[in-house]
Amino acid sequence: MKIIFAGSSQFSIPALEEISSYKKHQVLLAISQPPKPKGRKQISVDTPLAMAAQFLEIPIFCPQDINSSQSIERIRSEAADIIVTASYGAFLGRTLRRICPYGAINLHPSLLPKYRGPSPIRTALLSGDKVTGNSIFKLSAKMDAGPILMQKELDILPAENYTMLEIRLANLAAQMLAKYLNDPDSYEPKAQDHSLASYTSMLDKDDLHLNFAHSAQDICKKIRAYTDEPGAYVIFRGKMLKILGAKPTDTSSNEAPGIITGIFPNEGFSISTASQDLMILKVQAAGKKQMEAHKFILGARLSLSERIE
Repeated sequence: MKIIFAGSSQFSIPALEEISSYKKHQVLLAISQPPKPKGRKQISVDTPLAMAAQFLEIPIFCPQDINSSQSIERIRSEAADIIVTASYGAFLGRTLRRICPYGAINLHPSLLPKYRGPSPIRTALLSGDKVTGNSIFKLSAKMDAGPILMQKELDILPAENYTMLEIRLANLAAQMLAKYLNDPDSYEPKAQDHSLASYTSMLDKDDLHLNFAHSAQDICKKIRAYTDEPGAYVIFRGKMLKILGAKPTDTSSNEAPGIITGIFPNEGFSISTASQDLMILKVQAAGKKQMEAHKFILGARLSLSERIE
């Protein structure tokens, strides 16, 4: 197969690496989003997929408009068999979807039609799901609504956070894609049941602020869904403190939500919530590296009854 691969985030990299390792396939071109300014100095940075493509010595194309006439002609000139997309971040119009003999397919980290849209992995964790998975489907005019070619389930581990789950789903997607490309004609497209569709939304930064008036279980779901990046946070002594690891305890104090109720030198510190207390296991202070909570205790000199907001 002669392949054009479009992606942007970390999720897309294992699939690109996998198919690039096969001598029988050829990745003609990698497509990604243009570099974006980041950090205090607003330095332009390539997407993770673009950097991976450069390392693999695959030609990279980062158009502002993937559906412009210039972009279409650039892609048409490759004479590829198929376009593969994975967390690319832009809509492919009708012309691009039909420009290759095998059309355009997408790798999506959910069991469609469940969790269509931009944040299926976070939504699965926020919902407390026990099982997720990947879908490979043909792109259509509607978001994530095309006929399904392949699906595979993956159990979500009890303490798994977003970064951990994304890696496992990405590796699974790479295996699935390789299997599909080796014999694409053997996979018959099956229409999705649109009546069962559910949708996800873009990350809302306001959602990152933890509210201890919620239950310990719901707070843990949010922490898992936003770890390692961008990280759910609280305000402690007037500064942002990211909470990157926590677990519900077996005890419940009579304190109002958000009060430090226990300090445990070899483990962490506990905070009162609307249900049982929450044990904080891993944190990241502003401008600092991630650290275990028991080490943070030593430098911060926490006190019982301090409030965290």
